[in-house]
Amino acid sequence: MDAKAERLALFRYGLIAPLVLEALPHGELTRRAQEIASRSYEIPGSTRTTVSVDTLLAWAGRYRRGGFAALAPKARQDRGRSRALTPQLADLIERLKRENPHRSGATLLRELALSPSPSAPAVSASTLYRFLKQRGLTARVLLAPPPHKKFEAERSNQIWQSDILYGPYVQRPGGGKQQAFLHAILDDASRLIPHAEFYAHQGLDAFLDCLRQAVAARGLPVRLYVDNAKLYRGQQLARLAASLGILIVHTPPYQPEGRGKIERFFRSVRAQFLANLDRKSPLTLDALNERLWAWLESAYHRTVHSALGTTPLLRWQQDIAHVRQLPPATDLRRLFFHRLQRLVRRDCTFLLGNRFYEAPPHLAGVTIEVRFDPLDATTVELYAQGTLQGTARLVDPVLNSQRPAVKPGAEAAVAPTGINYVELLRQAPAAPGAEGQGKEAKEADQQEEER
Repeated sequence: MDAKAERLALFRYGLIAPLVLEALPHGELTRRAQEIASRSYEIPGSTRTTVSVDTLLAWAGRYRRGGFAALAPKARQDRGRSRALTPQLADLIERLKRENPHRSGATLLRELALSPSPSAPAVSASTLYRFLKQRGLTARVLLAPPPHKKFEAERSNQIWQSDILYGPYVQRPGGGKQQAFLHAILDDASRLIPHAEFYAHQGLDAFLDCLRQAVAARGLPVRLYVDNAKLYRGQQLARLAASLGILIVHTPPYQPEGRGKIERFFRSVRAQFLANLDRKSPLTLDALNERLWAWLESAYHRTVHSALGTTPLLRWQQDIAHVRQLPPATDLRRLFFHRLQRLVRRDCTFLLGNRFYEAPPHLAGVTIEVRFDPLDATTVELYAQGTLQGTARLVDPVLNSQRPAVKPGAEAAVAPTGINYVELLRQAPAAPGAEGQGKEAKEADQQEEER
């Protein structure tokens, strides 16, 4: 019984209740029915305002035989089936729409009108659209992504989620303003934030720095959920994930449901942190991060989460025995170094980040692997065939002009071998037949000259 039928059944029961709640003689039953029929009513789903005595007595009889359910109107036997479309035509329309969900109703009408079946009846636009809606054949329904089930990691650090939030404008060090971008990493099971920080850009360098600090603070995750952005599909992140034993999972395009928890965290950042900043006095990037970290540690991590029943910090600490940690001797900063291939020029320089660096002289003309921290390129390590060859320094042309030129060292004397090709030919005995071949070659040259 649907809502409309139930509303009508309740109305009917309200009228016949005095007739069915007690056993009445026939005369008294008729008198009460006449009294009820003499009044006016607002009948659900009808413009009529009165009910006849015969109708009231019929409803009372149906109630005695079948109870409350018998007062509901009977559903049509052909309910859910189009009476204006034949089964064959309905099947054809459904197959056409499922074959190409982008087919519009106007296109379907034209195709049906031009179809070779002369027995197919004409279909009106209202009939077609009503049929498509009843059968769930609209483009929105057919093209909708599959439903996603709510999921949650069993333990802390099993799944981390990462995303970027466009933040406020901050003071630029040289003057003016620039937009800040919040890179954040969230633990799926506990909702704890291993690390979050505002950066001046949203590139891979900023994300890797955020990930490095998250690993240093909260250990290693098993999976890292990110979107399909280009910065998450580079070789640098793939190499780093392989080194750390992390599985990178890319959520499908236009389906952010897999990262719903970090989207909810960003909503909290906007409502609880960014909304309470003083917009009249812009902050520097360092000052903004200082306030963000204070809010995370003092408010967010220590506030009871409604879905957890506890605070994110306490929930994360419950699984601390299962959290993977790097060996104590691991140099985490070097582990996150970027690695690029560069060819050292003959003047012992190479270009890195629009700046020239100088390599040791023995690497001139050699293709090397440069390892460096993109946010602090003060240390640039040079590797050749997997072996450390030294470090590079920024080129200082003025300083180089003041240094004496390095003269090539004298090469060590090589002991002579005594082998000389021409002398060997002179000393070698003539091969048999070589004299005759020489005469024939000379006569052939003379004949060529005479011609």
